[in-house]
Amino acid sequence: MKRIAFIAIATLFTAATFAQKDSLNAVVKVENDYNPIIVKAVKQSFTPQVELPTDNTPLDLVFSRSATPFEKFVSNRDLTNLLPGQEAADNGYARLGYGNCNNVDAKVGYRLDLGKNDEINMFASLTGFKTDIDGIENMSREWNSRFYNTWITADYTHRFSGLSFSVIGGANNNVFNYQPAGFSTEIGTDKQNYNDYRLMTQIKSNLAGPISYSANAGYQLHTRKYSSAMKERTSENQFSAGGDIKFEIGDELLRAVGVAADFDAFIYNDAMKPAYNKYDNYMSIRTNPFMDFRCDTWKFRLGIHADVLTANGKKIAFAPDIKFEGSITDNIIFYANADGGNSLNTFTALNELSPYWCYREESKQFTPTYKVVDIETGVRMGFEPLAVRLYTGYDYSKYNLLPTVSFNNAQNMIFTDFVQDDTRKYYVGAEASYDYSGWFNATADMQYNKWSCDGADDQLLFTPMFEANLKARARLYEGLYFGLGYSFARYTKGSNERIENMNNLNANISYRFHKNFRAYIQGDNLMNKSYYSYAGYYARGINFLAGVECNF
Repeated sequence: MKRIAFIAIATLFTAATFAQKDSLNAVVKVENDYNPIIVKAVKQSFTPQVELPTDNTPLDLVFSRSATPFEKFVSNRDLTNLLPGQEAADNGYARLGYGNCNNVDAKVGYRLDLGKNDEINMFASLTGFKTDIDGIENMSREWNSRFYNTWITADYTHRFSGLSFSVIGGANNNVFNYQPAGFSTEIGTDKQNYNDYRLMTQIKSNLAGPISYSANAGYQLHTRKYSSAMKERTSENQFSAGGDIKFEIGDELLRAVGVAADFDAFIYNDAMKPAYNKYDNYMSIRTNPFMDFRCDTWKFRLGIHADVLTANGKKIAFAPDIKFEGSITDNIIFYANADGGNSLNTFTALNELSPYWCYREESKQFTPTYKVVDIETGVRMGFEPLAVRLYTGYDYSKYNLLPTVSFNNAQNMIFTDFVQDDTRKYYVGAEASYDYSGWFNATADMQYNKWSCDGADDQLLFTPMFEANLKARARLYEGLYFGLGYSFARYTKGSNERIENMNNLNANISYRFHKNFRAYIQGDNLMNKSYYSYAGYYARGINFLAGVECNF
């Protein structure tokens, strides 16, 4: 068995060595007849969430490893005041809040138990705001911005004797308006609208034994309307299937072997297939064979990512999947990882970078981003109640998406745009957490990045050079909690300028006035700083939100 293990190691190592010799040689031509302006891409929640003691144990369902994770039901059941035997007492959760920027925070969810083997989860959410926000380039008038996001999901699970079967369906709708350039009335429409519809099924083994597996299949439709002045609805259809299987082995060194795989097929509607910007239908296949080794003081994973694209940057590419972890002492663990693989730049993925990206008649199809390698090494140290992680690494990615900001001169609008380039990033960072008996907990992290790219340095204006986050939460009295957070980012300097730092101080306070009810108040951007929440779009100034939530 040892001999077989060493032969397998040599084979995978040889494949990883030649991972760089792939066919990633496409030339990216960025067609942009707009003038780039100061930009920044930091994703911020529209309504910062209150940090409360919750039980977040959603179903372990993944739409596809190559797609955006499916929105899952979270019950937010409060377990702090339950007696023994009452762990499942509260199946429902509801929350309603309103703020000074017409910001809404409404959520409701319920878990319906149909016996020990059947369960239905239902969830609905409405968040968003409508308020005046400063326009870019020191424009004299404010922009009346609005953005509302609605989610509805439901899932059903049945547990058989050896496996569980689940079905999930969901719909997401966003209504919003782009920022007009110059604030004239030439934009044509300010009723932008996009939708996500998703349906998936999954089976997963639930018996202890030498073989474990899971499989899923699903469909996702993303549509956009009035993106720029296009009246036609553009759509991206995604058909997905995936799964994994793992065999436990009783060898003293080789403990398990397995493979994971994902298949995605993308089909675009006719509005996206004119000759000058044709969006090609394509398929993506991702495989990840691996082996797990372990002894008393260390564990090691040896695998490889093998990805295939049939169009849209057609290629076959390889990347490592190597992880090592070893104990130095009882409290100190050393680790080293090398990872990589394909990231499909789907419409949903672009929305996560900025909801204000724009599909235009002259848009070009984005090539999937390929992480050739991300090497990281560090140490994790735990000294109760303090935990610390120190790390450093190097990331090399091809066709990385770099947000920028553009004007559409014809329609007089501002939107988030993207260019693609090969990027390299050296980074070093630290994380720490402290928890004192439930009365006080805090987390802090910081990371320094040194970026470079093959193109102009101005493409890196939106990439963070230094990031730091601090979050603390204290129980001031039984049922009374106070939380404080701070986020800071300094960005990479271009050839002539550096965009403004992000400074965001936020706080929240909550009080349980009944065993099932809690009131909360939260504030964001309390220093009233001017920074971009998305590329080209300023964050709101000081804003507050108050509400009540209940468990039932």
